[in-house]
Amino acid sequence: MFFMVKRFLYCIVLVITAIMLVFVTNRSCAQTTLQLKISPIGFHFFNEPNKKLYENKIDSNATFVLEPCVILGVETYLVSDILCFRANFGGLSDAISKPGLFLQAGLKVRMFQIYRNSLSFGAGLMGYGHECWGTVPNYQDERGWAKNGSWEYSVGFLADLEYAIFLNDKSDIMFNITYGYQKKTFNFTIGYRYWLSSIIKHPIKCGSCPFTKTNNKWKK
Repeated sequence: MFFMVKRFLYCIVLVITAIMLVFVTNRSCAQTTLQLKISPIGFHFFNEPNKKLYENKIDSNATFVLEPCVILGVETYLVSDILCFRANFGGLSDAISKPGLFLQAGLKVRMFQIYRNSLSFGAGLMGYGHECWGTVPNYQDERGWAKNGSWEYSVGFLADLEYAIFLNDKSDIMFNITYGYQKKTFNFTIGYRYWLSSIIKHPIKCGSCPFTKTNNKWKK
């Protein structure tokens, strides 16, 4: 199991590294963005065997837990301004105050857009890692984790809804409801998106979208 997880994580790292190198070396970064998101709280609505160990719980049932998280991301559009590939890397202090990391790669599709407001849905694969919980007294083993030294790793999936507000040609503000930054955990994030270039490669004509044509190029 460990070797499969390890190889899977290596594959994700290699793919994302290759894609980011293309971004850096390619002269044209049209429809490519960099993102920074933060999330202070994790929402644990499921029954979990180690909830009693959550040090930073806000309520007695450990449904709301302080789990500060920072996410760095990159997106590039594949189909018009509707479908994009994205990759995220994040770090956090988890429910029992252990350091954790995650790596995500997937797709995002815009569901609808009204002027400068848009709603999108995204999904993808996740690779998790955190410092071993087994050193904590009264810890109950959880399935699906592979230990490597003082850390343990697992794989999973992520899904989220994103509401974005286009501020200007280079900037958006994002609000996300996400499942999957940690297993069995929801997060609400707020973030900032910077467009390396907002030129639309293949725009779709519409009557209300916030795109203008300048120098024969479509922009936000």
